[in-house]
Amino acid sequence: MSFSARGVFWPGTAAARWLVIPCIISILLCVHLWQERYFLRFIPLPLSWAHIVNENSSILPNNQPAQPNGKIDLPRHDITTEDGLRKTLNSFQTFSPVSAINGMPDYTEITFAKWVSEIQAKAFFCTDATQLFILAAWVQGLKVREWHLLSPGWPAGDGHSVAEFFNPVRGAWQLVDPQHATIIKDRKTGQILNMVEVLRRYKTGQQSEVAFDYGPYATAMSNGARGNSSEELFFKLGLLSTPVLQLRQATWFAEYAKTFLISGNFVIGYPIVVDAWTHHGQVLWTKLSLLGLLITGSIFLVAGLALRRGRHDK
Repeated sequence: MSFSARGVFWPGTAAARWLVIPCIISILLCVHLWQERYFLRFIPLPLSWAHIVNENSSILPNNQPAQPNGKIDLPRHDITTEDGLRKTLNSFQTFSPVSAINGMPDYTEITFAKWVSEIQAKAFFCTDATQLFILAAWVQGLKVREWHLLSPGWPAGDGHSVAEFFNPVRGAWQLVDPQHATIIKDRKTGQILNMVEVLRRYKTGQQSEVAFDYGPYATAMSNGARGNSSEELFFKLGLLSTPVLQLRQATWFAEYAKTFLISGNFVIGYPIVVDAWTHHGQVLWTKLSLLGLLITGSIFLVAGLALRRGRHDK
């Protein structure tokens, strides 16, 4: 019996050689999907379908249960009531200093304990304030999630973070800006809005219908105590053109149950397309790569079966 390396690594017939092409393409697509798997787990939705994020299903979850990696001793108020919600947001303003005289938080080699120490000593960023609110909601057993308002392409460090929780008393998602102690409301009814409602008003030019309730911090926030005000971040800087619903937090902050070796749900967020595509390109490229993998994999499978059947028929 003779052994041919050529026979092992290169198919012997012209028809079989064509199988090498989809095989190589499939391998390259697999490598790309693995390298960019973070973006693969984001499911983009047009604004007309954005109501899906306020519903819930096993395929498209609307939140991500987790176990925080630590605790913070904050006053506990019932955030399902507007009074309790206001007191909770106010407490964050005294938890972290307004002045940046001590510098900005250091996130190198971050742990939960280090994070708490940093934001107590230094003025917190918007994501820090959102995480404080997430902890407050988790303590009360409530669903809560983070929205990122970003610049086109998702440049690092550019954008704003706000929180949204599900109020079981109202049966609705409610939006707050924890960094600015802001409750986002409908100007006419006084009802607390959710992000999809805000986005639709933004899309239709009805921004004036959105009210920003700062409570006792109205003057301070208007004067830039925490940087740009909520109104400016929402409507003047163009950040609502690139909103992203983020379902999970960093692993230093919270632990997530694993499903099929994946930490948490497969879907970790929803980029909402308000007008044109302004999100990170890899969110789309990973979906195209997945489609390409399915096509080339199918070609390889069908052609391989046909080739095998042809050999049996000879």
